[in-house]
Amino acid sequence: MDNGTLDVRLSLRTTDRKAARNMGAALTAVTPRVLEMLDRRARQKTDITEQELQAIAKAMYEERLAEVCTLQRSTPYDVEHHSAANLAFIDYFEHLKNQGGHMSFLPGDERKLEAEGWSAQRIADLRSIIAMREERGVSPIRPDEIDRHLAAAGFAVDDRLRWRLELALYPAYRDVYAAAEAQLRGAATPGTVPPNSSATPAPAQPSPSPVASSHSAPVGVDPAVPEDWLHCTPVEAAERMIATTPRLLEHRKGGKREKDSVGEQTLRQIRWAAVLLQKSLPPGTPMWRVA
Repeated sequence: MDNGTLDVRLSLRTTDRKAARNMGAALTAVTPRVLEMLDRRARQKTDITEQELQAIAKAMYEERLAEVCTLQRSTPYDVEHHSAANLAFIDYFEHLKNQGGHMSFLPGDERKLEAEGWSAQRIADLRSIIAMREERGVSPIRPDEIDRHLAAAGFAVDDRLRWRLELALYPAYRDVYAAAEAQLRGAATPGTVPPNSSATPAPAQPSPSPVASSHSAPVGVDPAVPEDWLHCTPVEAAERMIATTPRLLEHRKGGKREKDSVGEQTLRQIRWAAVLLQKSLPPGTPMWRVA
């Protein structure tokens, strides 16, 4: 068009002069709104960069983490159920990431997980979440949230963008539940949440008043292990390290990446690694016994 005037002509599809006059007046009245809509759509972005994709995934991570942690704090009496759900969703989103999307849970998948050492209950929990989506249409990934975040970032929402953002959400939502589990274990009374519990928990039993009496000293305790580390799990150890190492990322100052983003991503990786380690150990294994 060389920045010239664009001549647009529309046929009113009528030979009746009176009808044409009325339709022309109506068309003239709505022209500003039509032009505004066309201009807005023309300026909407139709493709997305990896940086933009990760920025939206980060925003959705923060939003979901606040939602999950608020629920957990508002119903502290359900701490064991929250922990079981957190661990099950960690497995679910890791499964989606490894599969590259939603796939049915086949007998071959179960045999593979059994060979990797998964318990029957852990496999059943994963199967249940997959079945909720396939049989009842209930999914922890909400399409309306994806559309809302894409539109807020100025993108013309289509199925391709929805799919790309959903792929980016798998590891982000996995990390949500890893962080929620770490927060839950840090906030729970010692002995309340059974370590490495992915099974449907039994009703909570009242624990004795003195916290120390709820644990018996393990056989063969190294005398060099401090008392407060005797029963510290990998997740608890990671939280202690984060809390007591405020300058954890000091060496990254002045780098190309923003310190805040480096810090947040690194802390998420630490928590995720701790949850993975704890899930791979026999229930109740303290960190000091890990070689």
